[in-house]
Amino acid sequence: MPPVKHANDNTPFDTVLTTADVMARLRVSRKTLYRLVAKHLPNAARISRDYRFIEADIVTIFNGMRSSCDSTCGGGRITTVGSSGGRTPKATKSGNLQKLLTKRRPKVSASN
Repeated sequence: MPPVKHANDNTPFDTVLTTADVMARLRVSRKTLYRLVAKHLPNAARISRDYRFIEADIVTIFNGMRSSCDSTCGGGRITTVGSSGGRTPKATKSGNLQKLLTKRRPKVSASN
């Protein structure tokens, strides 16, 4: 049976970094960092309104940034697709929605 480790076994932790430290290291804004954390670290350590990170978390976020760019930044990105149910750009969606929600006045004939 392996020896039992207690909570006060004086095992050193990794260096714990704050949100500001990670923002400076990755050179991203707070909003971008929060978006990356939500995407790549769903179980991140949170204390009050701030996150705490270790080196492994930073590596995970950075690798996620690299892999997501590799798949969407190249020529494989879908921009427009017809009525086949594929993705369409956000501008087209909002334009179509605006057309549906806007009531047009009936045209007045020139003879009136």
